[in-house]
Amino acid sequence: MHRSHLVLGIMLASALTVTGCAGKVRLASSKTCAAHGGTYNAASKSCVTTASTKSAAQICQAEGGVYDTGADICEIGLE
Repeated sequence: MHRSHLVLGIMLASALTVTGCAGKVRLASSKTCAAHGGTYNAASKSCVTTASTKSAAQICQAEGGVYDTGADICEIGLE
């Protein structure tokens, strides 16, 4: 379940970058891990998570984005 959220976040960031909607999107591994309820281990470059469910809005906001419920999208980047 957590992998699907991570893949969704990566796909979202890639889509924004490819379409030119955002300048440059760089997601820190520690922040991405924390957004998914995990603890980042910099030495092993790994994210340890526990079983939990997060809403799309929670994940988006944790990434510093603004979630649009009607469109079901997360906007990250410069206004």
